[in-house]
Amino acid sequence: MRANADQWIEYGTLFWPSVVINKSTFRGDITPENVVEDLCAYFKRKPKVCLDFYKEEDIQYIPIVADSKISVGLLVTIVTLLVIVNVVLIIAYRRCVKKEMEQDMGFKVSSAVSEYISLSQANKSTT
Repeated sequence: MRANADQWIEYGTLFWPSVVINKSTFRGDITPENVVEDLCAYFKRKPKVCLDFYKEEDIQYIPIVADSKISVGLLVTIVTLLVIVNVVLIIAYRRCVKKEMEQDMGFKVSSAVSEYISLSQANKSTT
């Protein structure tokens, strides 16, 4: 009885009404329809009772056709391709930024040189 009392406390079924389904406690105004709906929600393949219940309650049920068709190999390939694409994009971005920076530096250097030349010519004409 002690084990039963410990489970009663663990699942929080001290409050009435409550029900435990797959170690999940449901409390409040519980109706039989709520319990059946919660029970049916845990099944991967729905038994006929659940399908009949869904039909009675006008609950739309769309069966899952098959499990996931993505294999581990395909997932690894996709992740690898995404990493490669990201690396290529980063390399292209760095090259673009480097080229732009070189052009900007070239412009600044030529600007400074022409300013120096104009200042040196101005100094020659004043002396």
